[in-house]
Amino acid sequence: MQYQIRDPKGFTNIKEWAKQKGAKKLYISAHSAVESQAFYKSMGCVEAEVYNQKHVEDEPYDCQLECDL
Repeated sequence: MQYQIRDPKGFTNIKEWAKQKGAKKLYISAHSAVESQAFYKSMGCVEAEVYNQKHVEDEPYDCQLECDL
């Protein structure tokens, strides 16, 4: 799925939805802008342990992140 998250409440809602569906983590291919990175880090995201190669190829300047649920 692809979403644009602009506020903490929306991100929290998506985390809860994914958790209810059985997900353990969110994988995020995020814009490299400082503001985007600051937002995701403030929400508990870290650099992904394993990169999704398709995302890397499609958006080579994006930062690959993950967030434990």
